[in-house]
Amino acid sequence: MPSPSTIPACDFVPVILGGDIGAYALGREFHEAYGCTSICLVKQPIGAILHSSIFRHVPLGSLEPDEVIAAVERIHEEDPGRTILFLTNSEACIPAVLAVRDALPYVRTPTPSRDVIDQVSHKDRFAELCREHGLDAPASETVRLAGTDAIAACELPFPVVAKPAFSPEYAGYMSRGFKKVYFIERQAQLDELWRDLRAAGFAGTFIVQELIGGDDTYMDSVTLYIDSNGRPTLFGGANVLLEDHAPSMLGNPVAMITTSMPEVWQRCAEMLCAVGYRGYANFDVKRDPKTGRMLFLEVNPRIGRNSYYVCAAGVNPMRACVEDLVRGRALEPMRAENEILYTLVPLRLLRHYVRDEQLRARMERLVREGKVFDPQRYDKDRSIRRVADVLLTEWNQVRKFKRYYPEPTNTSF
Repeated sequence: MPSPSTIPACDFVPVILGGDIGAYALGREFHEAYGCTSICLVKQPIGAILHSSIFRHVPLGSLEPDEVIAAVERIHEEDPGRTILFLTNSEACIPAVLAVRDALPYVRTPTPSRDVIDQVSHKDRFAELCREHGLDAPASETVRLAGTDAIAACELPFPVVAKPAFSPEYAGYMSRGFKKVYFIERQAQLDELWRDLRAAGFAGTFIVQELIGGDDTYMDSVTLYIDSNGRPTLFGGANVLLEDHAPSMLGNPVAMITTSMPEVWQRCAEMLCAVGYRGYANFDVKRDPKTGRMLFLEVNPRIGRNSYYVCAAGVNPMRACVEDLVRGRALEPMRAENEILYTLVPLRLLRHYVRDEQLRARMERLVREGKVFDPQRYDKDRSIRRVADVLLTEWNQVRKFKRYYPEPTNTSF
């Protein structure tokens, strides 16, 4: 963290919509870079935020746009001289963030426009966009669940993966027992899924995608920031070691080794700039073990739950949006190129699941060198209750993996 003499006066108020580990990471990044206390706007945050000295919790009844707008207005009334920098790390919160930006002129947010989100965040449109810009995407089919018309049989070879085309319209269904991603081995399973979704009232779109082999270690994460002038100013990347396997969290990385990937960074930036993208973006990429191709699965219109890997690799990602949106300064491109091990889970879990010998060697070397980072473990925020919260979270990770993914597989399912 910079010394107090090098921290500029905090001329903005960071307001974070959401209260999970991704929200804590944003607050830590603001605190490291600017010495700011962040406001956490959510009904009930995790204990690591509730008992934190770098957060102030403002309770929120719901994510209805009018309620979120009213809450942000009250925050602004407390300190009308400062810009509100409004962020989220949750897909379900994006509509509320856009509503706040449209309604309140003193709010800045590093989130692209609605039109651009529609182009890049719908997985069917994203695949088309990738092909237009020379990026590989998995073979897929689009299934529209609105209405009662019969749904044609899948023409892709089984097994396949099924997932919602646009996460925000599906978010409420995960609390009703539906999964984030489905592994489908035969047509009968797919037919049953369509029946269940329609019976539950879901009228959105699903994507059925070819299954790309390889365990979690074949996944990569790419993080970028495109500034207000359309210039990419932040680049970060990591090789995933392990992902969450709980049904509602499936696919969220929990451990990574940061990696410089300049060619991939450039190709991602070119595609984003071509559609007028502004703000943070986080790509999910999978390397096909059979062909070596890099297949682009999706892009999230936010910095991503694991944004702290960029900070740990040498570049605080909050600088990109603060200098751009609050201070109007053009930054030179910042590349997070230091190699570190980022993990939200105990090392013993990683040693159980990482089977690739080269990756294991890299991981153990970084452990020996003391280059292991967990955003929850912050020396400037170490109350007894917070330490207990972090230990409880880690124990819960062990319990979840034992239940949902006791042994590694060649497909991650």
